[in-house]
Amino acid sequence: MRKHHSLYGGTRDIVSPFFCTKILFMSSKFFFPALWFLSVVAAPGQEIDYKKQIAPILSSKCNSCHTAKKKETDKKPKAGLALDTPGGIRAGGVLEPGDASSSELYVRVSLPKTDDELMPPTDDGGPLSAKEIALIKKWIDDGARFSSGSGQGIGSIPADLDVAKVMAMPMREPNADGVVHLEGLGATVSQLAVNLPQQLVVEWISTYHKTTDKEIEQILHIAPNVVEVDLSRTKVTDDGLKHIGKLARLTHLNLSRTQITDKGIAHLSGLRYLENLNLYGTEVTDAILPVLAKHRKLKAVYAWKTKITPDGLSQLRKALPDAKLVLETDAKSNRYDNLDNPDNKFDF
Repeated sequence: MRKHHSLYGGTRDIVSPFFCTKILFMSSKFFFPALWFLSVVAAPGQEIDYKKQIAPILSSKCNSCHTAKKKETDKKPKAGLALDTPGGIRAGGVLEPGDASSSELYVRVSLPKTDDELMPPTDDGGPLSAKEIALIKKWIDDGARFSSGSGQGIGSIPADLDVAKVMAMPMREPNADGVVHLEGLGATVSQLAVNLPQQLVVEWISTYHKTTDKEIEQILHIAPNVVEVDLSRTKVTDDGLKHIGKLARLTHLNLSRTQITDKGIAHLSGLRYLENLNLYGTEVTDAILPVLAKHRKLKAVYAWKTKITPDGLSQLRKALPDAKLVLETDAKSNRYDNLDNPDNKFDF
């Protein structure tokens, strides 16, 4: 190594070619094994499989504290973070797909052993091995995909699928490929609660203006898990509600400001667990009330700016005495202010 006088003053070290050759020779016994290790993690262009490679790491090292699959009497996941399901990981805010260095999941598992923030702690299964950390890093840098990547996981929707067959399906962990497929169509899919990872909420928030029956039908890929659906302002038609009528465990349905009519509501007759129905701004009439009267679990029906009459709603109250039936906005509570504002997202 020799000194070189800089044009900007002072000196700096210059490494000779001989010195570089010497260093390369001395470090080769460390360098080439490192290359071999990276090739073991994943070959170039090969995606990390979440289910086969990432989930087992989280299951064995993290899920003792961060699991949503606990009995109701147990405590919630530590820090409210569930790492045992894709929905829990997404909802936890620990991923920045495509950027592992900005993802809390990777940052915490890659900290030094002596760091108090290391996860999992050294006294609880940590730290992860170098290979496990490398797998997590590559998985996140590649986009943190939960699906198989093949697209074959969703299969086709059975032509004879109906509400009874969906009810007979067990509510297991949601089909990750089905979730990714829906998200690719503009839907937002989230779990109902951190301790209810199998129950999903599906809504079209920013893409409602181009969401048609074709996109809505794809919700059937995860039919056993869907409990809430928001179709407000979408282009759903009466025929499109045939698909929604197969979601056997559906409890909340928002149809506000859509073009559905009495014909469409008839397709919902098999939804035994429906509790909340928002019909604001639709073309429905008193003709749907006998259908709604059969939904004994209904707790709320919002029918302002529809063609349902006060007399018709009074008849429905006799059939559903405990339900909240709203025909007009509540001026006193301002609960439904600015309903005509398309940017206003309100509960149903």
